[in-house]
Amino acid sequence: MMKLPICFLLALCLFGCGRSTPTRYYMLESGAGLPVAESLPAKSLRVAQVEIPSYLNRNNIVSRVQNETQLILAEFHLWAEPVSNGVRRVVEEVLTGPMLENGINVLPLGTEEKADYVLLIDVQRLDGNFNEKAVLESRWTLLDSAEKPAGRGFYSAGEMVPGADYDVLVGAESRLARNFGKYLAGRLPPLMRR
Repeated sequence: MMKLPICFLLALCLFGCGRSTPTRYYMLESGAGLPVAESLPAKSLRVAQVEIPSYLNRNNIVSRVQNETQLILAEFHLWAEPVSNGVRRVVEEVLTGPMLENGINVLPLGTEEKADYVLLIDVQRLDGNFNEKAVLESRWTLLDSAEKPAGRGFYSAGEMVPGADYDVLVGAESRLARNFGKYLAGRLPPLMRR
C-alpha cells in the first residue's frame, strides 16, 4: 500500500527535475545603415500593411520538409514580431536611403500623414528547407494619390540555407526581404517620375 505513493512521489520528483527547451525569438534584419537627410523631400511613399498567407500568420517559424509540401512549425523558435511587420519594416529600412536620393520620403510606420504614393505588398510565400534554400514570392502594387495603379509586378527569389538551424534560415529569409527592398528601390522611382 505504501508503494503507490512512493512511486508517485518519485515520478513527480523526476518530472520536476527536467528542463524544458528554451524558446528563442527571431527577427528579420535589413542590414541597412541609417540614412541622413538635412531636409525631407515633398513627395512621399507609404508602405502599407503587408499581406501574408495564413500559414505564415503565426509566431512559429515555418520551414518545409525537403522536396515536399509538408510544413514544419517550430515549437521553440518563434518570430519576435508578426512576419508581415518584419517584411514591412525591412522593406521600409532598405527603401529609405535610395528613395531619399530620388527625392521621395518614405513615411515611417504610425505616421498619419497622407502619402503621394502607397506601396502594397502581398507576400505569397516566405519559407525554406534546411540545407537547401529559402524562397520569397510576392506581388506588389504602387498606387498614386488617386489610388490608381502606377505600377505592379511579381518578385520571386531564392536564397541558399547553408545549415540546419533557425539562425541560418532566418538569415536567408532576411537576405530575401532585403533584396526585395533593393529590387523595389530600383523599380519604384521611375514609376513615380511619370
